[in-house]
Formats: sequence, structure tokens, C-alpha cells
Amino acid sequence: MNTATFLENPNRYFDGSYEQFVLFGGPCVYFHEQCLRAGAGDFLSHRHVEMLYATLTAWGMHRMGDAKTKLVSWDQFSESLLKHKTLMEPLRAQRMMDLSEAEYLEAVNRLRVPYCALKVSISEASIVANSKALFHVLPELIPPIDRQYTWRFFHAQPDRWRDGKGKYRAIQLPRGLEVQFDAFRDTCFRIKRLADAIGRATIEAERQRYGVTPPKAIDNAIMNYIKVHGRAHGT
Repeated sequence: MNTATFLENPNRYFDGSYEQFVLFGGPCVYFHEQCLRAGAGDFLSHRHVEMLYATLTAWGMHRMGDAKTKLVSWDQFSESLLKHKTLMEPLRAQRMMDLSEAEYLEAVNRLRVPYCALKVSISEASIVANSKALFHVLPELIPPIDRQYTWRFFHAQPDRWRDGKGKYRAIQLPRGLEVQFDAFRDTCFRIKRLADAIGRATIEAERQRYGVTPPKAIDNAIMNYIKVHGRAHGT
């Protein structure tokens, strides 16, 4: 499995992983950092939610035209977050690296109601959009989950990533909101286990160097893993 390969030499994938994130471009990094700063200062304030809306746009969650990758209206988005502020606020103190596996699962399960009520994207596939939103709300607890990187890492070996023409295969996510929450929870748990196996020292070193939280440090390293092994198995 990819996790076993990753754990053979995790430093290989952490090295340069933040730089790979930065290569996505200025708005991706700028709005992301502004959003986290706003959330740390005033949780789910207007500024925090506004910066989250901008961050998701910069992270590719909104495209012009008839694409299914499109955010809902500002009113829908902000209202769906704010009505669960009281439920989510206690989770701010929960840190992925400080929790046992059972405690972590309990914390993520407490997000079922806000996850299922959250209005982010017009797409029926909620895992990517909702996880990226919840990461920016609870950056010490929830990882961002990406279709092309995270899901591929946990569900396909490198020799199955590309089709006969050398292009990455399309990723199909589960259907149904409750099923998608379960997949979200299970992916969060897999990332928690991966983080524990890597060890606090390696992950906290990324925080010290680049200011990234542990969930984002793992996300960056997984993206780097896909890039490294994607090149090795490309045509």
C-alpha cells in the first residue's frame, strides 16, 4: 500500500512539500494564510468566513461557466457555517496529534451534523469541498481532502493511477451525503494514523519551518508523494 511505501522514508516526501504547495500560486497561499489568521483571531467572524470563501475559490472550488466545480451563493455558504458555530467552537481546542485514535474518531463524528448541513459546492460530491472548508475552520483537527491526491493515495496503487494514454484516471467518489460523511471520517482517521506513525517530531518540524498545522503538513507530503510516484509511473 502507499502508506507502507510512504513510511519507509517519510522525509523524502516532506522535503520540498511546502514548496510544492506554494507553486500552486500566490492567491492559494495568501487567502489560505489570511483565512487561518482570521479564524485564530475571531472564530467564524465575518472576516473568517469571507476569507474562507475566497480561499476555496483560489483553491479551485469555483470555475466560471457551466462547470460543476462551483461554490454556492455567499448567503447559503455563510449561513450554513454560522448556524453550527456553537457546535464547532469547542472542537477548536482539539488537536489531531494530541488525541488518541478513539478520541479523534469521537471528535470527527461530532462534525456529522454540520458536515451534512454545510453548503459549499453545487456538486453532489461533498468530500473535497466540505473537508477543505472544515480544515480552514478547524486547522489543527481536520485535514483537507483532495480527489486527485488524498483519495488517490489511499485508494489506488501508482501503477493504476494512469490510463493507457498516460493520463491520470478520473476519480469517482461515493454517492449520498451520509455515505460521503463516512468516507470523510474514514479518510481523516487514515491521515491521523499516518501522522501517528510518522511521529510528532517530523510533523512539528514542518510547523516550525513553514507555520503549517499537522493536518496540512500531511496533506502537503501526500501531494508530494503523488507527484514523485506519478512521474515514476508516467508514460
